[in-house]
Amino acid sequence: MQRQRFIPDTSTNPSDTTTTTATQNEFFSNIEDELNKTLDNEMEQLVISFRDMVKAAGFDVSLRISGRDDNREVEKDKYRNALDEYIGELRAANLERACQTLLTMTHDLKTTLLLNDTKTLMQLRETRKNALNDRTQKIKSKIVKLNDAISEAIWEMESVLGGN
Repeated sequence: MQRQRFIPDTSTNPSDTTTTTATQNEFFSNIEDELNKTLDNEMEQLVISFRDMVKAAGFDVSLRISGRDDNREVEKDKYRNALDEYIGELRAANLERACQTLLTMTHDLKTTLLLNDTKTLMQLRETRKNALNDRTQKIKSKIVKLNDAISEAIWEMESVLGGN
């Protein structure tokens, strides 16, 4: 009597190397996409903040009132000046934060390039993957043994009970 096995036998496959390379490429592609998104967002923030600061740079210049004589000018009030100053400070803070983020990203990329840390990270990842695969194989073999023992016990019970 042949026993049915519910856990498929997974032996080492020659396509594992291809799979590992594909996952590495996917991993690096995800990192590259993340860095590109960060770069695009920070550059956009820099441009927007700088543009708004240039527009607001004329806050002490007088304004023209629409619908009136173009030669008549009115000075901005203190509230408007304070508001423009506050907005300018916010834009400057955004500009500084975006520059700091870009500097940090540049530093991280240089450090990664100099230390070639990706190789070490991939080795650590590979070691962890192998350890987990070994552990999974051990668990699967235990399950197969338990399944065999249960099947044998059921067969013995059926033969004993069926024989009476």
